[in-house]
Amino acid sequence: MRIRLLIALAYWLIAGWTASSFAQPYPSRPIELVSATGAGGGSDLVARMVADIIGKEKLLPQPVFVVNKPGGGGAVGQTYVAARRGDPYIFLQAATNLVAAPIRTGLDIGVDKFQPLGAIGFDLNAISVAENSPYRTLKDLVAAARDKPKTISVGTTSPGGGAHSMMYRLEKLSGARFNIVSFKSGAETVTAVMGGHIHATAENLGEVLAQVEQKNLRLLGVPSAKRIAGLPNVPTLKEQGYDIHAGGLRAFVAPAGIPRDAAKVLEDTLAKVHKSAAWRDYMAKNMYEDVYMNAEEFSKWLASQQVEMRQFLTEIGLALKK
Repeated sequence: MRIRLLIALAYWLIAGWTASSFAQPYPSRPIELVSATGAGGGSDLVARMVADIIGKEKLLPQPVFVVNKPGGGGAVGQTYVAARRGDPYIFLQAATNLVAAPIRTGLDIGVDKFQPLGAIGFDLNAISVAENSPYRTLKDLVAAARDKPKTISVGTTSPGGGAHSMMYRLEKLSGARFNIVSFKSGAETVTAVMGGHIHATAENLGEVLAQVEQKNLRLLGVPSAKRIAGLPNVPTLKEQGYDIHAGGLRAFVAPAGIPRDAAKVLEDTLAKVHKSAAWRDYMAKNMYEDVYMNAEEFSKWLASQQVEMRQFLTEIGLALKK
Protein backbone atom coordinates (compact mmCIF):
# COMPACT_ATOMS: atom_id res chain seq x y z
CA MET A 1 0.00 0.00 0.00
CA ARG A 2 2.81 2.38 0.93
CA ILE A 3 4.56 1.70 -2.39
CA ARG A 4 1.36 2.44 -4.31
CA LEU A 5 0.97 5.74 -2.47
CA LEU A 6 4.55 6.69 -3.25
CA ILE A 7 4.06 5.83 -6.92
CA ALA A 8 0.83 7.89 -7.07
CA LEU A 9 2.53 10.83 -5.35
CA ALA A 10 5.45 10.66 -7.78
CA TYR A 11 3.03 10.58 -10.72
CA TRP A 12 1.20 13.72 -9.62
CA LEU A 13 4.44 15.57 -8.89
CA ILE A 14 5.79 14.74 -12.34
CA ALA A 15 2.48 15.64 -14.00
CA GLY A 16 2.34 18.95 -12.16
CA TRP A 17 5.94 19.77 -13.04
CA THR A 18 5.33 18.87 -16.68
CA ALA A 19 2.19 21.07 -16.88
CA SER A 20 3.94 24.05 -15.30
CA SER A 21 6.99 23.56 -17.50
CA PHE A 22 4.93 23.77 -20.66
CA ALA A 23 2.44 26.41 -19.44
CA GLN A 24 2.14 29.17 -22.01
CA PRO A 25 3.16 32.69 -20.94
CA TYR A 26 0.53 35.43 -20.90
CA PRO A 27 -0.81 36.40 -23.33
CA SER A 28 -0.91 33.26 -25.44
CA ARG A 29 -3.87 34.34 -27.61
CA PRO A 30 -5.47 37.59 -28.90
CA ILE A 31 -6.97 40.02 -26.39
CA GLU A 32 -10.35 41.73 -26.78
CA LEU A 33 -10.58 45.47 -26.10
CA VAL A 34 -14.16 46.63 -25.60
CA SER A 35 -15.40 50.10 -26.47
CA ALA A 36 -18.75 50.81 -24.80
CA THR A 37 -19.74 53.27 -27.56
CA GLY A 38 -20.55 52.95 -31.24
CA ALA A 39 -18.01 52.94 -34.04
CA GLY A 40 -16.53 56.29 -35.03
CA GLY A 41 -16.87 58.05 -31.69
CA GLY A 42 -14.03 59.32 -29.55
CA SER A 43 -13.92 56.26 -27.28
CA ASP A 44 -13.94 53.92 -30.26
CA LEU A 45 -11.13 55.83 -31.98
CA VAL A 46 -9.02 55.75 -28.82
CA ALA A 47 -9.55 52.02 -28.40
CA ARG A 48 -8.51 51.40 -31.99
CA MET A 49 -5.50 53.68 -31.65
CA VAL A 50 -4.32 51.83 -28.54
CA ALA A 51 -4.81 48.45 -30.23
CA ASP A 52 -2.93 49.70 -33.28
CA ILE A 53 0.03 50.97 -31.22
CA ILE A 54 0.26 47.71 -29.28
CA GLY A 55 0.35 45.80 -32.55
CA LYS A 56 2.72 48.00 -34.56
CA GLU A 57 5.19 48.45 -31.72
CA LYS A 58 4.95 44.78 -30.68
CA LEU A 59 4.20 45.69 -27.07
CA LEU A 60 2.51 42.31 -26.64
CA PRO A 61 3.21 38.98 -28.35
CA GLN A 62 -0.47 38.75 -29.31
CA PRO A 63 -2.77 41.22 -31.11
CA VAL A 64 -5.48 43.31 -29.46
CA PHE A 65 -8.76 43.60 -31.38
CA VAL A 66 -11.57 46.09 -30.71
CA VAL A 67 -15.22 45.13 -30.15
CA ASN A 68 -18.02 47.73 -29.85
CA LYS A 69 -20.72 47.18 -27.25
CA PRO A 70 -22.73 50.45 -27.26
CA GLY A 71 -25.85 51.22 -25.28
CA GLY A 72 -27.13 52.16 -21.87
CA GLY A 73 -24.61 54.94 -21.35
CA GLY A 74 -21.83 52.37 -21.04
CA ALA A 75 -23.88 49.78 -19.14
CA VAL A 76 -23.99 47.29 -22.03
CA GLY A 77 -20.21 47.23 -22.43
CA GLN A 78 -19.62 47.11 -18.69
CA THR A 79 -22.05 44.21 -18.25
CA TYR A 80 -20.35 42.33 -21.07
CA VAL A 81 -16.89 42.70 -19.53
CA ALA A 82 -17.94 42.22 -15.89
CA ALA A 83 -19.47 38.87 -16.84
CA ARG A 84 -16.02 37.63 -17.84
CA ARG A 85 -14.69 37.69 -14.26
CA GLY A 86 -11.17 36.33 -14.00
CA ASP A 87 -10.62 36.40 -17.77
CA PRO A 88 -7.40 38.28 -18.63
CA TYR A 89 -8.16 38.17 -22.36
CA ILE A 90 -10.61 41.07 -22.30
CA PHE A 91 -10.42 44.66 -21.09
CA LEU A 92 -12.57 47.78 -21.36
CA GLN A 93 -12.02 51.43 -22.06
CA ALA A 94 -13.99 53.25 -19.36
CA ALA A 95 -13.71 55.95 -16.72
CA THR A 96 -16.62 58.19 -15.63
CA ASN A 97 -19.25 55.75 -16.90
CA LEU A 98 -17.77 53.04 -14.72
CA VAL A 99 -19.02 55.03 -11.74
CA ALA A 100 -22.20 56.43 -13.31
CA ALA A 101 -23.72 53.35 -14.96
CA PRO A 102 -24.44 51.29 -11.82
CA ILE A 103 -25.93 54.33 -10.07
CA ARG A 104 -28.25 54.97 -13.03
CA THR A 105 -29.25 51.39 -13.74
CA GLY A 106 -29.00 49.56 -10.44
CA LEU A 107 -27.10 46.81 -12.27
CA ASP A 108 -24.35 44.97 -10.43
CA ILE A 109 -21.58 46.49 -12.55
CA GLY A 110 -19.88 48.76 -10.04
CA VAL A 111 -16.18 49.51 -9.69
CA ASP A 112 -15.71 46.37 -7.57
CA LYS A 113 -16.47 44.25 -10.65
CA PHE A 114 -13.35 45.50 -12.40
CA GLN A 115 -9.57 45.56 -12.08
CA PRO A 116 -8.28 49.10 -12.79
CA LEU A 117 -5.36 49.14 -15.23
CA GLY A 118 -4.56 52.84 -15.73
CA ALA A 119 -5.33 56.07 -17.59
CA ILE A 120 -3.32 57.56 -20.46
CA GLY A 121 -4.91 60.91 -21.36
CA PHE A 122 -7.68 63.45 -20.80
CA ASP A 123 -9.91 64.22 -23.78
CA LEU A 124 -11.46 67.66 -23.31
CA ASN A 125 -15.10 68.29 -24.10
CA ALA A 126 -16.16 71.21 -26.30
CA ILE A 127 -19.36 73.07 -27.14
CA SER A 128 -19.88 73.24 -30.89
CA VAL A 129 -22.63 74.37 -33.24
CA ALA A 130 -23.12 74.24 -36.99
CA GLU A 131 -21.24 76.93 -38.90
CA ASN A 132 -24.55 78.46 -40.06
CA SER A 133 -26.05 78.42 -36.56
CA PRO A 134 -27.64 81.68 -35.38
CA TYR A 135 -25.80 81.20 -32.09
CA ARG A 136 -22.49 82.85 -32.86
CA THR A 137 -21.13 82.75 -29.31
CA LEU A 138 -21.62 80.77 -26.12
CA LYS A 139 -23.36 83.82 -24.70
CA ASP A 140 -25.95 83.56 -27.49
CA LEU A 141 -26.56 79.86 -26.85
CA VAL A 142 -26.86 80.31 -23.09
CA ALA A 143 -29.22 83.28 -23.50
CA ALA A 144 -31.52 81.25 -25.76
CA ALA A 145 -31.60 78.36 -23.28
CA ARG A 146 -32.31 80.78 -20.45
CA ASP A 147 -35.05 82.70 -22.26
CA LYS A 148 -36.79 79.57 -23.57
CA PRO A 149 -35.87 76.69 -21.23
CA LYS A 150 -35.48 73.18 -22.68
CA THR A 151 -35.76 74.38 -26.30
CA ILE A 152 -32.03 74.25 -27.10
CA SER A 153 -31.03 70.63 -27.77
CA VAL A 154 -27.48 69.55 -26.97
CA GLY A 155 -26.11 66.14 -27.95
CA THR A 156 -24.14 63.93 -25.57
CA THR A 157 -23.33 60.23 -25.62
CA SER A 158 -23.81 59.05 -22.04
CA PRO A 159 -26.46 60.15 -19.53
CA GLY A 160 -24.43 61.30 -16.56
CA GLY A 161 -21.17 61.26 -18.54
CA GLY A 162 -18.57 64.01 -18.87
CA ALA A 163 -20.43 66.03 -21.51
CA HIS A 164 -23.70 65.82 -19.59
CA SER A 165 -21.90 66.88 -16.41
CA MET A 166 -20.39 69.87 -18.21
CA MET A 167 -23.80 71.06 -19.46
CA TYR A 168 -25.30 70.52 -16.01
CA ARG A 169 -22.63 72.71 -14.44
CA LEU A 170 -23.15 75.31 -17.15
CA GLU A 171 -26.86 75.34 -16.30
CA LYS A 172 -26.10 75.80 -12.60
CA LEU A 173 -23.76 78.72 -13.26
CA SER A 174 -25.81 80.45 -15.97
CA GLY A 175 -29.45 79.79 -15.13
CA ALA A 176 -30.01 78.25 -18.57
CA ARG A 177 -31.92 74.98 -19.11
CA PHE A 178 -30.86 72.80 -22.03
CA ASN A 179 -32.57 69.80 -23.59
CA ILE A 180 -29.97 67.01 -23.34
CA VAL A 181 -30.25 64.40 -26.10
CA SER A 182 -28.32 61.12 -25.84
CA PHE A 183 -26.65 59.39 -28.79
CA LYS A 184 -24.66 56.15 -29.11
CA SER A 185 -21.46 57.92 -30.18
CA GLY A 186 -19.89 61.35 -30.51
CA ALA A 187 -19.84 60.84 -34.27
CA GLU A 188 -23.64 60.65 -34.22
CA THR A 189 -23.92 63.93 -32.30
CA VAL A 190 -21.69 65.62 -34.89
CA THR A 191 -23.86 64.33 -37.74
CA ALA A 192 -27.00 65.47 -35.90
CA VAL A 193 -25.65 69.00 -35.42
CA MET A 194 -24.59 69.35 -39.05
CA GLY A 195 -27.97 67.99 -40.15
CA GLY A 196 -29.84 70.54 -38.05
CA HIS A 197 -31.45 67.91 -35.81
CA ILE A 198 -29.94 69.39 -32.63
CA HIS A 199 -28.50 72.81 -31.87
CA ALA A 200 -25.13 71.84 -30.40
CA THR A 201 -22.86 69.01 -29.29
CA ALA A 202 -20.99 68.89 -26.01
CA GLU A 203 -18.87 65.86 -26.87
CA ASN A 204 -15.12 65.54 -27.07
CA LEU A 205 -12.99 68.12 -28.82
CA GLY A 206 -11.21 65.50 -30.92
CA GLU A 207 -14.53 64.41 -32.43
CA VAL A 208 -15.32 67.85 -33.86
CA LEU A 209 -11.91 69.16 -34.92
CA ALA A 210 -12.08 67.80 -38.48
CA GLN A 211 -15.48 69.42 -39.05
CA VAL A 212 -14.28 72.67 -37.48
CA GLU A 213 -11.34 72.71 -39.89
CA GLN A 214 -13.71 72.09 -42.80
CA LYS A 215 -15.94 74.98 -41.66
CA ASN A 216 -18.90 72.69 -40.95
CA LEU A 217 -18.86 73.31 -37.20
CA ARG A 218 -17.88 76.25 -35.04
CA LEU A 219 -16.44 76.00 -31.53
CA LEU A 220 -18.09 78.20 -28.91
CA GLY A 221 -15.87 77.24 -26.01
CA VAL A 222 -13.57 74.62 -24.51
CA PRO A 223 -13.57 73.70 -20.78
CA SER A 224 -9.77 73.71 -20.49
CA ALA A 225 -7.61 75.38 -17.86
CA LYS A 226 -6.21 77.79 -20.47
CA ARG A 227 -6.53 78.44 -24.19
CA ILE A 228 -5.34 75.56 -26.32
CA ALA A 229 -2.24 76.35 -28.37
CA GLY A 230 -3.79 74.92 -31.55
CA LEU A 231 -7.00 76.91 -31.05
CA PRO A 232 -5.81 80.38 -30.03
CA ASN A 233 -9.06 82.06 -31.08
CA VAL A 234 -11.36 79.75 -29.13
CA PRO A 235 -12.06 81.06 -25.62
CA THR A 236 -12.22 78.79 -22.60
CA LEU A 237 -15.46 78.48 -20.67
CA LYS A 238 -13.67 80.07 -17.72
CA GLU A 239 -12.88 83.17 -19.79
CA GLN A 240 -16.58 83.44 -20.57
CA GLY A 241 -17.56 83.38 -16.91
CA TYR A 242 -17.99 79.64 -16.29
CA ASP A 243 -15.24 77.97 -14.27
CA ILE A 244 -15.64 74.46 -15.68
CA HIS A 245 -13.00 71.86 -16.50
CA ALA A 246 -14.54 68.85 -18.24
CA GLY A 247 -13.66 65.93 -20.45
CA GLY A 248 -13.18 62.20 -20.62
CA LEU A 249 -10.38 60.35 -18.87
CA ARG A 250 -9.07 57.77 -21.32
CA ALA A 251 -8.70 54.84 -18.95
CA PHE A 252 -8.90 51.06 -18.95
CA VAL A 253 -10.12 48.25 -16.69
CA ALA A 254 -10.20 44.45 -16.86
CA PRO A 255 -12.71 42.13 -15.21
CA ALA A 256 -12.19 41.61 -11.49
CA GLY A 257 -10.30 38.51 -10.46
CA ILE A 258 -7.76 38.32 -13.27
CA PRO A 259 -4.31 36.97 -12.32
CA ARG A 260 -1.96 39.57 -10.85
CA ASP A 261 0.73 38.90 -13.42
CA ALA A 262 -1.73 39.46 -16.27
CA ALA A 263 -2.96 42.72 -14.70
CA LYS A 264 0.65 43.87 -14.39
CA VAL A 265 1.35 43.05 -18.04
CA LEU A 266 -1.66 45.08 -19.17
CA GLU A 267 -0.79 47.98 -16.82
CA ASP A 268 2.79 48.07 -18.11
CA THR A 269 1.61 47.86 -21.70
CA LEU A 270 -0.63 50.90 -21.26
CA ALA A 271 2.30 52.79 -19.68
CA LYS A 272 4.32 52.01 -22.81
CA VAL A 273 1.45 53.17 -25.03
CA HIS A 274 1.38 56.48 -23.14
CA LYS A 275 5.11 56.97 -23.71
CA SER A 276 5.00 56.03 -27.39
CA ALA A 277 5.56 58.65 -30.09
CA ALA A 278 2.38 57.54 -31.85
CA TRP A 279 0.22 58.17 -28.77
CA ARG A 280 1.86 61.50 -28.05
CA ASP A 281 1.19 62.54 -31.64
CA TYR A 282 -2.43 61.40 -31.23
CA MET A 283 -2.83 63.48 -28.05
CA ALA A 284 -1.35 66.54 -29.75
CA LYS A 285 -3.53 66.13 -32.85
CA ASN A 286 -6.68 65.77 -30.75
CA MET A 287 -5.56 68.40 -28.22
CA TYR A 288 -5.64 66.14 -25.18
CA GLU A 289 -4.36 67.14 -21.79
CA ASP A 290 -1.45 64.86 -20.95
CA VAL A 291 -2.59 62.77 -17.98
CA TYR A 292 -1.21 59.43 -16.82
CA MET A 293 -2.34 57.24 -13.91
CA ASN A 294 -1.06 53.80 -13.05
CA ALA A 295 -3.46 51.13 -11.76
CA GLU A 296 -3.24 52.27 -8.13
CA GLU A 297 -3.72 55.96 -8.98
CA PHE A 298 -6.65 55.23 -11.26
CA SER A 299 -8.24 53.05 -8.58
CA LYS A 300 -8.04 55.96 -6.12
CA TRP A 301 -9.54 58.31 -8.74
CA LEU A 302 -12.50 55.95 -9.23
CA ALA A 303 -13.09 55.80 -5.48
CA SER A 304 -13.01 59.60 -5.26
CA GLN A 305 -15.79 59.92 -7.83
CA GLN A 306 -18.43 57.86 -6.03
CA VAL A 307 -20.06 60.48 -3.78
CA GLU A 308 -19.84 63.32 -6.30
CA MET A 309 -21.33 61.19 -9.09
CA ARG A 310 -24.25 59.98 -6.98
CA GLN A 311 -25.05 63.55 -5.95
CA PHE A 312 -24.92 64.74 -9.58
CA LEU A 313 -27.11 61.92 -10.88
CA THR A 314 -29.57 62.33 -8.01
CA GLU A 315 -29.94 66.06 -8.69
CA ILE A 316 -30.68 65.51 -12.38
CA GLY A 317 -33.06 62.66 -11.65
CA LEU A 318 -31.01 59.82 -13.13
CA ALA A 319 -29.97 57.99 -9.96
CA LEU A 320 -31.95 54.85 -9.31
CA LYS A 321 -33.50 55.10 -5.87
CA LYS A 322 -32.19 52.55 -3.40
